[in-house]
Amino acid sequence: MDRTVRTCLLAGLALLSLAYVAEAETYDEGRFAHINVDEVLGNQRILVAFIKCFLDQGPCTADSKDMKKLLPDVLDTRCAKCTDRQKKMMAQAVKHVKEHYPKEWEELVNKYDPDHSKSADLDDFLIKASA
Repeated sequence: MDRTVRTCLLAGLALLSLAYVAEAETYDEGRFAHINVDEVLGNQRILVAFIKCFLDQGPCTADSKDMKKLLPDVLDTRCAKCTDRQKKMMAQAVKHVKEHYPKEWEELVNKYDPDHSKSADLDDFLIKASA
């Protein structure tokens, strides 16, 4: 898999900055430590592919599928298992998608938080993670 596709892992809401380790207390920092968030967010083709995967509107790579599995937990816990670095990367990715892809962001919210009960928690997370 080429480097650009691998770096796209951060594009997903979420998702973009986390490592997946089932049943762990925290997400593993090592698996995605090489990812350059700016590079991912700057590549529209890859970012849109990840968003489509998360929305079940397109195919998923193995990595995007792993990230997609994390989204409910990340939303439910405000990224509690994330390292500080992962939280900052997640916040950067979410802000970018909200700003540059508002339609897709709304679709993601409707899919993963249909009653919008986690909106205030997400906003609080974004403020704290960006500080």
